[in-house]
Amino acid sequence: MAGKPGRRERPLDPQAGPLERFALALRELRERAGLTYTEMADAAHFSASTLSQAAAGHRLPTLPVLLAYVRACGELPGPWVKRWERLEHEAAASEPVQSPAAITQHESCWDEATSFVGRERELESASALLERRRLVTLAGVGGVGKTRLARRVVRQVAGRFPDGIYWVELADIRSDEAVAAAVAAAVGVQASADRDPLGELAKALQGRSVLVLLDNCEHVLEASARISRGLLAHLPKLRILTTSRQPLDIGEEQVLQIEPLDLPPTGCGCADEAGTTAAGEAYETSSAVSLFLDRAAAASPGLRVTDADRHTITQVCRKLDGLPLALEIAARRLRMLTIEELLERLDQRFRVLGPGGRDRTAHPRHQALRALFDWSYELCTDSERAAWQQLSLCTGGVLLTDAEQLCAQTTTSETTTAAPIDHPFESLAGLVDKSLLTRVDTGGRTRLHMLETVRSYGQERLAESDETHRRALRRHRAWYLGLSAQAGAAYGSSEQAKWLRRLRPEHANLRQIITAPPPDEEPPETVLRASLGLWLHCLTSGNVGEGAHWMRMITSRYPRPPRPETSLTWCRAVWVAGFLLFIHGDHNSTTENIERGEKVLAQLSATPSHGNTKTSAVARAELSAAFLQLRGLVALVNQDIENSTRHAQASLDMGRSSEMLLTQQQCIAQLAFTAVIAGDHARATPLLEKALAISEAQGDTWHRCYLLWIIAIGHGEAGRPKEALSLLRSALRHTWEIEERMGEAALSETLAWVLASNGDAYSAALVLGAVDRVWRPSGAPRLFGFVPMTAHRKRGLERARHALGDTEYAQAFQDGQHLGLRTALREAFESAERLIDRCP
Repeated sequence: MAGKPGRRERPLDPQAGPLERFALALRELRERAGLTYTEMADAAHFSASTLSQAAAGHRLPTLPVLLAYVRACGELPGPWVKRWERLEHEAAASEPVQSPAAITQHESCWDEATSFVGRERELESASALLERRRLVTLAGVGGVGKTRLARRVVRQVAGRFPDGIYWVELADIRSDEAVAAAVAAAVGVQASADRDPLGELAKALQGRSVLVLLDNCEHVLEASARISRGLLAHLPKLRILTTSRQPLDIGEEQVLQIEPLDLPPTGCGCADEAGTTAAGEAYETSSAVSLFLDRAAAASPGLRVTDADRHTITQVCRKLDGLPLALEIAARRLRMLTIEELLERLDQRFRVLGPGGRDRTAHPRHQALRALFDWSYELCTDSERAAWQQLSLCTGGVLLTDAEQLCAQTTTSETTTAAPIDHPFESLAGLVDKSLLTRVDTGGRTRLHMLETVRSYGQERLAESDETHRRALRRHRAWYLGLSAQAGAAYGSSEQAKWLRRLRPEHANLRQIITAPPPDEEPPETVLRASLGLWLHCLTSGNVGEGAHWMRMITSRYPRPPRPETSLTWCRAVWVAGFLLFIHGDHNSTTENIERGEKVLAQLSATPSHGNTKTSAVARAELSAAFLQLRGLVALVNQDIENSTRHAQASLDMGRSSEMLLTQQQCIAQLAFTAVIAGDHARATPLLEKALAISEAQGDTWHRCYLLWIIAIGHGEAGRPKEALSLLRSALRHTWEIEERMGEAALSETLAWVLASNGDAYSAALVLGAVDRVWRPSGAPRLFGFVPMTAHRKRGLERARHALGDTEYAQAFQDGQHLGLRTALREAFESAERLIDRCP
């Protein structure tokens, strides 16, 4: 296909040499694609003139420009990269190393064109490590500021090295042989083919106290490791500082991992927090914010930033992960965009932070965000690239064991013949070594996290192949929906606590999956079965409103059973929807879901089972009992005690199978609760003892918290604060075991009432303030809307306010909000110990 017309290019002679032949091949590639350089620039994110120069034949283009050129023409880059590397290697072997910026050791070499922001801890740590260790590596993801920090470290420790400091820039070095030659050139040693550069360097530096900075080692790791080890073995006074995306991995090395800049906390700068001292300090002291504002002021001197912009700036910094390079390029974009417009466009960060916002003096790999990550991607093996793409679908991190399972099913896609990842652990370890994944210890289990910018790049690469993307998405959905289904099946067993803890950190992954339309090929029962794990997960994690929204989506997507054999699974999902909507306070929708579920169950009773054991009488009884119990809850919250009791008793009468133990506990608890609020403790006590026995036999932790809560309420009503406080402490310990946020909040409200009723008004106000911050974002009405409990809370609040006075009460309430619930509870129980000592 002929190329589109454009400015005539300089003719090339293919006989002139390999560089001209390479340029001619690039031109032919463009002509086959039928593109002009201007059209290519839109896809490549490099200017048309830069792309034109790549095929001019004057010099070899940089790797990022080559990759952009080839991809814009619709070709796979692999063969072109290999050809480019051969040319680069030939050029390095045939020419002496000449890198003026790299080998100049004058004072001006270390000058900084812009202010140095943050990094006080890292600067202090690196300086201290160079005092104790002979080889220190500053490791971190591309764009995190390793080189800038290294230069500042060098300036700080310069006095320790009277015989010189040598900076060796390796970014443009492509061959192992050239590394030693570059070090020799920096030191001033004349390297030649018939001399060993290591030996010559050892002679030149013998007895001298010097520091060598090897900058950007990641692509020549083995050569950097060899030269470092060799020099350290011969030169006892030598210190080496290296920067790399990956450690050198030699015994003498001390690695200092460089993380992105400090970010302000989520929500910092929001309207409800803007006036607080803590929020203001968090914003002002964030090094990411400081860097962004500093570079914005330099790029656009007329820019005015007000307090109203704080929240937007916080979001920009968080969206860019606190990566210095990304923040600096983004700041330069404020010449064209407002801060709000910049934030809106960051979903396309690689386009927005392209070469148009570059520092023209920087290395080409640091002039655009995409070029930076193109380089990281090229340094990865095929298996590491495939793992990067697969894990880019995970939000909120991924457990190591989950990552291994996901990647074990993944195939590499960069090669012409896809192959499975044979050793997922090694691929994941490689991504950790390259600073593309970070490892976090979560209670003895390794969890892997990926910066949002790293994820975005991985997702873009994944999207290059529709089929690869579909397969990866299918694996991701199947894995996490499967986890939720397993959790739902375990909630009525002794593994309840284990599965609640297992599902908790996967909330973001579940959100991403459930709110996205399912693939056409996904069976409906997959998400219906997974919904069984959501009711208790969303309740205990304090995400009631979100869980109710999810279940509305699922039940709207499937308003009736998709197939007859999915009827019971669908009914269970409808019960989950009803339960979460009840906790959310939407009792009308709860009743609608109950009626939908009961209607389908009635139809099942009148039809054959189709051979499916799930349609057995026991399974139908289990679900019928669950819907009746939920009816009883709706009646109870509406103070219809008669119907609440009737429904709960009818549910109990449905059967006593092992699958119904959790429902039985809840029914008995409802009956006991109505007895407690009626003051009939003689009837309540045996009921609660029975429910506790079932809970303990079942291995249940969650519902036991609520059973103890009801007993504590009874003691509080009866004027027995010592017993009430003891039970509340025990119940709270159970909530902490499974991180049950809603149960913790309900118990804390009752604790405040007991404290206020027994003379400890300050502690009551403290707890009320702290628990207020739990209810507000949860999406659940305070105390689930149970009128007797909200009446207790109101009495406790009024007693505390009356005892303290409005001003002191407001201050104590605010103190609790700042302390957080766990700290406020600890202080309240310390005060309660003295209260208990006074109790008869």
